[in-house]
Amino acid sequence: MIHSRILHTLGRACHTALILLVNGCAFAIAATACDAQPTPATATLGQTAPDAAFTTVSGKAVELKSYRGHPVIVWQVTTWCPSCAAGLRTFAHHQAQIDRSDMTVIVLRAYKNGGYPGPSMRDFANSVAPNLLHDTHFVFGQDTQTLFERYNPRKFVDVYQVIAPDGSIALASSSPSATFDKIEEFVRPKP
Repeated sequence: MIHSRILHTLGRACHTALILLVNGCAFAIAATACDAQPTPATATLGQTAPDAAFTTVSGKAVELKSYRGHPVIVWQVTTWCPSCAAGLRTFAHHQAQIDRSDMTVIVLRAYKNGGYPGPSMRDFANSVAPNLLHDTHFVFGQDTQTLFERYNPRKFVDVYQVIAPDGSIALASSSPSATFDKIEEFVRPKP
């Protein structure tokens, strides 16, 4: 009799422990799900370009979504980077071709300039390709932290994405001076 009573008590204790364990796990899973922060969208080839803002050299805040319907290049540079200067000279060399297209090239000084000091975006553009500063197909500005994290999560010093008129990322690459042939596929005359 004592033996069966002990077994019965042990069985109930194990059953209670199992319920507590299951509930505890369920609680832990629920708590983790509630505490988890959503992962911000990042610019991914073939996916819709995430929206984010940047600030122009004149201080105006602009949302990337305002360019929807037109091809756009979002190019993040550091103003101390030689390949960035070469890329800007390449864009200047192809300025007439870009001006005949519907393309807008947004050139942004990377958030915190890649961790190193360097000229402002206006000074950088002025020293490398001053004509582009007054061209309506070129917009110069400064990354916000959000845009930087969404479009350059690996913190490259010279990276760009081509956003198609439908808002999808059509090309992601770096160093326009070496890859302009890829960009050129998207620089089509205005319809």
